[in-house]
Amino acid sequence: MVNKTPENLLLIFIDGIGFGTKNRSLNPFARYETRFFSSLGGGTHKDVPGRLFEVDATMGVKGLPQSGTGQTALFTGYNAAQIMDRHVAGFPPYSLRPYLKEHSILHKFLESGYEASLINAYTETYMKRISGPRSERLMSASTLMQKGTGRPFLNEADLRENRSIFMDITHWILRRFIKDIPTKDPKERGRTLVKIARNYDLSIFEYFLADRIGHEGIWNEGEMILRHLDEFLSGIWEDLDKENQCVVICSDHGNFEDLSNGLHTDNLTPLFVYGKNETMFDESIKSLYDIPRRIYQWKNIPFSTKVPEVELG
Repeated sequence: MVNKTPENLLLIFIDGIGFGTKNRSLNPFARYETRFFSSLGGGTHKDVPGRLFEVDATMGVKGLPQSGTGQTALFTGYNAAQIMDRHVAGFPPYSLRPYLKEHSILHKFLESGYEASLINAYTETYMKRISGPRSERLMSASTLMQKGTGRPFLNEADLRENRSIFMDITHWILRRFIKDIPTKDPKERGRTLVKIARNYDLSIFEYFLADRIGHEGIWNEGEMILRHLDEFLSGIWEDLDKENQCVVICSDHGNFEDLSNGLHTDNLTPLFVYGKNETMFDESIKSLYDIPRRIYQWKNIPFSTKVPEVELG
């Protein structure tokens, strides 16, 4: 086992955000003033400590980047679009699932003796949905990754005891299914996530509503979730112990920055980094798969860029 240290990394994955234009009729990042996202609306990034980089989500493969391959790259360090020779939408296909279950960043941290987990809470209803035969086809990249570790999924009890965060942050969606769950303030949820992260060497939180609303083009909900995200990150930045903690925020492709057609974009995606060893993240990070590779370096975890052979089935 690796000796536990106070240093820990919090990886936040926000699905479907990229650098867009100043066009307020297309781009919520341009229309609504925020602390963290002005640069994604054609503005400047200022008054927020940390570093911001532009990352290519196409990974050298023609076509619009997609979730299945983009998320696999982010959670493994392998160019999944190149492995597939195309961008794959939706949940990871059959041939990519072994990489997430056996070669994910969570798996590598745990193999190296570190503590690591997905921090998202799962409802009992959803867990039943993914427990049946052939259920992996219904699993996101992050769900497959957590399943592959053999560690339990965090649940409603963990959520109520502040050991986990639900994907919508404030419970505005969760309350449709669990009536007595209290609404949460997004800034306080950010502070709670920082506390949770101190129990792990690596913790991962996924937020996918930006991509969903990008596809649906719903402006009022788009403004709401943007406010939630901005306050959520404010809570994280305010409570992060920058001498011992690092937060990394990334995305798999663009979408939300252009609500005009419901499609993904090939825009560059943001990489926010703040805290301990933030200078390890620099302009040499060009593609999605470079992000986990740099995180491995952060903890001196060996990584071979040679794509491993996997068994299907």
